[in-house]
Amino acid sequence: MSISIQEISIIIAAKDLSPSILNPDFLKYSDIVPSDWEYDQQPVISNSGARISYKNGIRITAQPNRVAFAQVAPTKEQPEFLIHTMAANFAEKLPNADYLAVGVNPRGLVPFFDNERGAHEFLFHKLFAAGSWQDFGQAPAQAAIQLSYVLEQGQLNLAINEAKLKGQDGKSVSAVVFSGNYNYPVRGDIGIKRVQNVKERIQLWQSTVTTFQQLVNERFIGVANASASNSDIPMAPPSVENEMVL
Repeated sequence: MSISIQEISIIIAAKDLSPSILNPDFLKYSDIVPSDWEYDQQPVISNSGARISYKNGIRITAQPNRVAFAQVAPTKEQPEFLIHTMAANFAEKLPNADYLAVGVNPRGLVPFFDNERGAHEFLFHKLFAAGSWQDFGQAPAQAAIQLSYVLEQGQLNLAINEAKLKGQDGKSVSAVVFSGNYNYPVRGDIGIKRVQNVKERIQLWQSTVTTFQQLVNERFIGVANASASNSDIPMAPPSVENEMVL
């Protein structure tokens, strides 16, 4: 048993960045998004927010002062991650923006196929100390955990939640969802130096995801050097709320 990475998002924060800049023409003519990508749904663009999603599992969202590039785990149709290149291209096209930070948000889950209460038991029997507080009311208690770790280059925030997902056979699967957020501050004079620092932070995405996997696998699940390639693992719904966390 090990964590299965479901989605990764890269967030760029910049002062006075308007979501309205995220229009399809800008993305296409700036070579951030290939012109032949098909929309999964009609783009929504306004001054208060923007959302563009594609059939290949990539979506771009924006709020005032930040933009997020999110991608589900690679599939046969889209076998590799592309969002780090897209995010770097975005920063290059706006060299005079006042960039503030780069966030990397990996999200994964641990399924319990043979135990419909597996996620609940994991949280309440393994992570929590036993106590009468667990038995109160007419239904089992629900839990959501928020943790923060201070690492060498920044702060890693970790959210842990219980979920019920639908498997490929249509049956309900108990799972624990782990959502990570690593925040890298950006430094340097506005212009080429700041853009270069943004790109350097973006390139840390792979090591950030590895750190996230090691934390979950080794410290929570208890398996070192684990990997998950089970094609039967269900997909959790896109985490729209979490993808903009920075």
